[in-house]
Amino acid sequence: MEKTVKLNGEDIRLKSSLFTIIEYRSTFGTELFSDVTKLESSEKEGNVSEVLEVIFKIVYVLHKPFTKKSYEEFLQGIDFTLLSDVGELENISHTIAELLGGSVNNESPK
Repeated sequence: MEKTVKLNGEDIRLKSSLFTIIEYRSTFGTELFSDVTKLESSEKEGNVSEVLEVIFKIVYVLHKPFTKKSYEEFLQGIDFTLLSDVGELENISHTIAELLGGSVNNESPK
């Protein structure tokens, strides 16, 4: 499935498939759905930095089919002001949930 989201005012294409699970593990050394579970618990605990870390890892892997940038280069291209845009962050979270087949907030992946 493919979706486009706004990130810092730019359209960013995201794509999910079964390969996303393998690519996530290959890129970050952790399991995608374990990190989604960690995301949910971190959100409940109010651990904002961990929530943001997992969200941007997922966004990067979903965007990776459309970019040659490393994760570090990808993050360096995101303006810090994005962190204060609650609407944009919520949209990104909802799009991730949709692409992964569940809700980032209270459902397991389907």
